[in-house]
Amino acid sequence: MSKNEINNKGFAAIMALLLVISLVLVVSFSVTIIIVNENQIDKNLVISAQSYYSAESGVEDGLLRIINSDYNYTVLNNFDLDGSAIVQNIIESGNSTIVESSSSYLGNERKIKTELIITTDDISFHYGVQVGEGGLVMGNNSSISGNLYSDGPVSGSGTIEGDLTVATGMSLDANGVWDTHDDDLMFGEDEEPTDIAMSFTPTSTGILSQVSFYVKNSSPVHGSGTIKIAEDNAGSPSTIAIAEDTFLSSKIGSAYGWANFSFSSPVNLTGGNTYWIIIDLNSENKKHFSIGRGQWNANSVSKHSSDWSSGSWTTDAAGDYNYKAWIGGLSTSVDGLIIEGDVYAHEISNTKVCGDAYYQTIDSDSSDFLNNPTDSYCNLPLTPGVGYSGSPDPPIASLPISDSNIADWKAEAFAYGTLSSSLCDASSDMIINGGKLICTGEKGFNPDISAKITLKGTLWVVGNITLENNSVLMLDSDYGENSGVVIADNPENESTSGKILVENGIVICGSQGLNVAESGCADSVGSYILMLSTHSGTDPSYAVEVRNNASGAIFYAHNGTAHIKNGADLKEVTAYKLSLEENAKVKYESGLADASFTSGPGAGWLIADWNEIQ
Repeated sequence: MSKNEINNKGFAAIMALLLVISLVLVVSFSVTIIIVNENQIDKNLVISAQSYYSAESGVEDGLLRIINSDYNYTVLNNFDLDGSAIVQNIIESGNSTIVESSSSYLGNERKIKTELIITTDDISFHYGVQVGEGGLVMGNNSSISGNLYSDGPVSGSGTIEGDLTVATGMSLDANGVWDTHDDDLMFGEDEEPTDIAMSFTPTSTGILSQVSFYVKNSSPVHGSGTIKIAEDNAGSPSTIAIAEDTFLSSKIGSAYGWANFSFSSPVNLTGGNTYWIIIDLNSENKKHFSIGRGQWNANSVSKHSSDWSSGSWTTDAAGDYNYKAWIGGLSTSVDGLIIEGDVYAHEISNTKVCGDAYYQTIDSDSSDFLNNPTDSYCNLPLTPGVGYSGSPDPPIASLPISDSNIADWKAEAFAYGTLSSSLCDASSDMIINGGKLICTGEKGFNPDISAKITLKGTLWVVGNITLENNSVLMLDSDYGENSGVVIADNPENESTSGKILVENGIVICGSQGLNVAESGCADSVGSYILMLSTHSGTDPSYAVEVRNNASGAIFYAHNGTAHIKNGADLKEVTAYKLSLEENAKVKYESGLADASFTSGPGAGWLIADWNEIQ
């Protein structure tokens, strides 16, 4: 081998070695860079996570201070948490409160926002007075300023300063009841039926005036839909509705209860024929409602579908859905009143109508006055009214509060806890955060002389409520434009207990509070206390009895009679049956059409939104 060949081989070996070393160095450097970067990434992730969770801690701290009334959230300060600088910001707008929290840890900033809303139940009181099947009796010189809608007869000698509507009478159909509750069907959820239907064969011909469902809302967000009536088509509902009305989710709470729905344009059903009552939910509903279901009823069949209009139905083999159906057509009447507006009733007698009259029958005295009104009863200018003989009876108007609403409010009160029985005869000014109060005495919840009671949450009194001795009942100012609820309800004995008595000298106010100089409520801000009784005793056992002016209260007798004494002056009364003594007055306030009730400023919060914004 020549010397040149040896030198070439040595050079090649050295080059190969250098290449290997270079490759090793490159690989080692690359691995080192990767490891360093991975470590930095991991470190950044830890820093970022620290900032994120610190920002969440800031939000949670803000929520605690807002929801818990023991804290003052208006004075939130920036603070440090394990080296993270946290900055909080609160933005209020109506019933909505936004909490923003940003955190900076080692230069890494994260920001989170959440929105709280005060949950409310929107209950519409569209009439100065609304009365159920028990009807209304008015004393001499009593008056209602506003419209009156009654599902029962109206009589007496008072004045309606508005329109009067007396709906057709109704009765529960013998075949239209299925209330056995063994289990439930959820509808409106993903992969669940959207629409449900119950077959119904009325025992006699008449108008389908009202239907009821034993339902609950299974989601904090209310859905919407329509109640439809369809004829039978080979054992399933027809795809053509013969009547329909809105499925009002505001009547359906998170606890089971019966919710009544009436039809603004009711349909006449033929006895012995089969019809279908359908709940058609809108397609965007997700997991909204549950209906009670019971084992087979020989007179009924229940079905469900993803779309009622497709005509494709599945029979529910587990049982039938809980419902009730009322057939109308019973005669009702108005007798002996002065009506400054129009009248809608089956029968009109001994009544002075200043407007027009819609009726089936009218007596000669009422007809003569309709044609020749006088200024001693009617406002000027005087013009003869028009009589519309043969007019159809007005439809039933279901009362605005359902059993399910009441069950929800009682649950809200119970969530505050059971209160000490010493509060039953509270002897001094105090704040009640809400709760369940058991009062066994005859007077029940009966504050002492001049005691001022401020409510910060829903109050459920198991027993009676007696307000006397110049005491004051009002809402905390934090309610704002919202209204609160006080319930008198004894579930074990509704026939003798759960009554409300308001004596002379009592002041009941919403969140506007007192006007001490005038010994009454300050100017209204649209906030009221709903005083609700579930007492079901018959007269003269009154569910609600009011002997005093109460401008800040809405009185509601769910199952019994509300009796308004001589000289009382109120804003709104709703009752199964109502009795107004002479000189009693109800002056309707228009804002009651959009009243919103909440369980309390500290207990009605719902997290509507929670997300990272930076």
